[in-house]
Order: sequence, then C-alpha cells, then structure tokens
Amino acid sequence: MYKFFMNIFFLRICFFILSVLQGSNAQSQIVAFLSFPRDFSKMEVIDFGNIRIWYALNAVNINNPDTFDDLQCLEVGSHLSKYYSYFTYKSDSLCTEWRKQHKEAESAPTRCFSGGKQNNKWSEYYYSDYIKDFSTGKLTQYTYMPRNISHSSYTEDIPIPEWTLCEETDTIINYLCQKATCSFRGRNFVAWFTPDVPINNGPWKFGGLPGLILKVYDLDSQYIFECVKIENIKQGYSIKMYNSRAYTLTDRKKFQKLISNINNDYFKLAGWSFEGGRQPINIRSLPPLELE
Repeated sequence: MYKFFMNIFFLRICFFILSVLQGSNAQSQIVAFLSFPRDFSKMEVIDFGNIRIWYALNAVNINNPDTFDDLQCLEVGSHLSKYYSYFTYKSDSLCTEWRKQHKEAESAPTRCFSGGKQNNKWSEYYYSDYIKDFSTGKLTQYTYMPRNISHSSYTEDIPIPEWTLCEETDTIINYLCQKATCSFRGRNFVAWFTPDVPINNGPWKFGGLPGLILKVYDLDSQYIFECVKIENIKQGYSIKMYNSRAYTLTDRKKFQKLISNINNDYFKLAGWSFEGGRQPINIRSLPPLELE
C-alpha cells in the first residue's frame, strides 16, 4: 500500500514540475527563495548498507505522503549512518537532471519542488544531513543554508539521551514496540522502539535504546517522526553524501545562533530587498528542536 502511495506521489511531482517549467512565468512560479539544489551527480560513496528506514515528519495522514511535512530516511551502514530529507534529495536529483537536459537554458530551476509542492517553509531539518560515525562516536550535521547564506557543519559526540523505559507497548508497522521517555536539550520526548530490529538508532539525532526507534515526538507535538517502512536490501546499496569540504566548520552553539537568525530575519541575511511596494514572501520555519 505504501509503495502505491509513493508511486502516485511522484507522478504528481512530475506533473507539477512540467506545469511549472512550461508556464509563461515559469521561473517566477518556482520556489526560488529556498536553498539552491546541490549537484546530485557529485555525491560520493561513504559506506554500504543493507537496511533503509523511512520516516514521516508531522504526517496528517500516515498513509498519504502528500500530508507529510517531509519524508526522511535513515540509512545504516557498516561503520556509519546517514539521516536526511528524501524530498530534498529527490528535488536535487530532479533539478540536476533538468539542467543536464536544458544546458542552453538562460535560467534553471532553483528548486524543483519542496515536499512535492510549492510551499513557504524553510527548516534546517529539510536541508541537513546527519552522519553518525560509529567508529569515532561522533555525529556531524551538514546543513545547506538558504540563498547560500552559509553552508555549515559541526561535529559533536553522538548524543545519548537519558531514557526511562516504560511498561507500555504499542504496534507500529507490525512491530511490537516499547515506550521510553526522556528530556533532551530543552524538550520532553516520548519514543517507541522495537527490540525486534536490534539497531541502536532512530530518526534525527535519536538513539541509545535497545532497538530501533520507530516513533518519537515531543510533548508539544511540534515534531512527530513516525516510521512508515523498513527496507531490507539483500544486495546492498551505496550510502552517499555531498563533498564535506563545501561546508564551513563551526560548533553547535554558533550553528544554532545562525539558524535562529535565519528563522527570525531570513530576508536580511539572504540580502533580499523589495522595491516598488512589493511584499516579501512570508517565509515560515519550523521551531527548533533543540532549545538548549
């Protein structure tokens, strides 16, 4: 059923892109205020994996990707894992392909789609790759900032929240899960993990439980990550990322301050000016997950 929804979803994307690119004011209709797409062809292999886990971010209807804020993916390899936005990844690949086929075009799409549709959101969680290196115990976040404000990365120890295990159980995508709670960087979270998948990992920065986290949310319900599919790929696959040298190294506190400034005054940092009475687009951003 999920595969059916995904096929329908990406058909809608294709029709959307065609309608935008063929319009008389095509470039003005494209979401031009978000991050420019990266060159999909320049990704490098960093590991190989056999399992891929898919999460819906803030789904209104868990069976319909059109209602997701984002579709995100956890790829687990032999010595590292990667967590990223699949919507953004797919957009990069579509834009890269469009540019290859339209080399003579005076302009190119800056963003083929965002979440499968035009929207006015920007969030670091749409434009970040999270790499956990199991051999060093380090996590690195690579974030592609809007309008080339800055492309930043920072490294920290892989966070291990102080989880409290609970007796409650629930079933998520046919896996029996156990409840756990924690306080992490200013928010209180509830997680559901399954010992049936013995992977010490989960969405975003979460992990540290005796099994894969299939669902986690904060008590304000501003962020809800829920697993919609687990793929076991016997033949294996390549885990890829963009050149890490393209990012400016910083630390977590400076990074969070930059993110706060982008969220509070996007247009000033992006260098936009509006003349002739034009009104700026109302850029919305999701509130930060980390409050501390």
